[in-house]
Amino acid sequence: KTKISNIVLCPGVDEETNIPFIYDAEIQIVDNTIVYAGKKELAPNFDFDEEIDGKGNLAMPGMINLHTHTPMTLLRSIGGNYNLEDWLNKAIFPREKKLSNESVAAGTKLGIMEMLRYGTTCYCDMYMFMDAQAKVVESSGMRAALSYGMTDFNGKCEDFEEGLRFAEAWNNKADGRITTCLAPHSTYLVSEKLLELSAEYAKKLNIPIHTHVSETQTELANVLDRFGLTPSQMLDKTGILDCNVIAAHCVWLTDEDFYLVSRKNFTVAHNPISNLKLASGIANSKKMLDMGIPVGLGTDGVASNNNLNLWEELKAFPLLQKGKHLDPVLISPAQALKAVGLNGAKALGYNNLGLIKEGYLADIILVSLNTVNTCPQLDLEQDLIYAMQGSDVLMTMVNGKVLYKDGQYTKFNTKDVLLEAKEAAKSLSI
Repeated sequence: KTKISNIVLCPGVDEETNIPFIYDAEIQIVDNTIVYAGKKELAPNFDFDEEIDGKGNLAMPGMINLHTHTPMTLLRSIGGNYNLEDWLNKAIFPREKKLSNESVAAGTKLGIMEMLRYGTTCYCDMYMFMDAQAKVVESSGMRAALSYGMTDFNGKCEDFEEGLRFAEAWNNKADGRITTCLAPHSTYLVSEKLLELSAEYAKKLNIPIHTHVSETQTELANVLDRFGLTPSQMLDKTGILDCNVIAAHCVWLTDEDFYLVSRKNFTVAHNPISNLKLASGIANSKKMLDMGIPVGLGTDGVASNNNLNLWEELKAFPLLQKGKHLDPVLISPAQALKAVGLNGAKALGYNNLGLIKEGYLADIILVSLNTVNTCPQLDLEQDLIYAMQGSDVLMTMVNGKVLYKDGQYTKFNTKDVLLEAKEAAKSLSI
């Protein structure tokens, strides 16, 4: 049993139009589950194994990174000043050919440490050498939805066997902290047959599809030329849109695409900073929300960001829509916070994650309110989105266990991980 007391509680956003705050609050946790969250004076009395004094700081749900490639920490800042196609072909793919289980494990450790430091408690990843990544997640205490990124250039679907094997082997492992998806990379890197197989088996296993959709104008043009359909229409034709879909990017959806996906179980993993850095464009997330399409937030891989700090996405998300549409009321703070909380949790299939409330999983972060960048706190809702920083995170708890607190990690030796990552990065040089 764990108690977190003397806090300002932000329970997260469900249907609220404003971000709620409860002052002088307390959270009580038994094993990995929240059993009380509310005013301290109303809390039941228990004997606790661990008591954490929040010292007046903010407790809020851990953030969910809905699209990333964690081991790409090893490629941080490689290939700057390229568009997506040149970045992939000139900087990334040649180095990824040198990856191994050892280097992926090293990059994953570094990535998880960075995410925990900035208050991310769950992430959705597609990459390669996924058993190596899953083993690190298992031992780290982190929560993740993992998938093997499948490509298919010859119609033989050789990657599908590995993608399916991994999804079946690791789903609901590590006390339920690891779930899996099937991940056909994108409509421009796979065959029609692989998409059909992915849809068929995602339904059989009742797991999500994780894929890249309409990231660039070039992708849209190439897929139209190849199939005579947009990426979203191709996903519909092959049955993918009959599954639960986590769709990264969606920068270049057509009007027909918007209408199509709005009627499906389709969540956009919006990656504002990666899309800006690669000059891919600005996704019309205002239109998505107006049409009832859920939006989550992702960092994408570090090589096109160049960090795993979701607070930057949380700020960029509303700012880009305000500037794009010349409307200062877009996007509300509550909509922004929901994008790193409940929307991501639901997309991953959770009905007990993304909020701090009774019966929910104890993925909780403590954020300092004693900072120069949030003083004098005249509007905490605005501060949370526009003033707070990832570096303000004091504690990160996943599944009821503290994994990061006051600069220290419970499962990692920082010096060892940094050294291992530097050596692994050298092995990828070209």
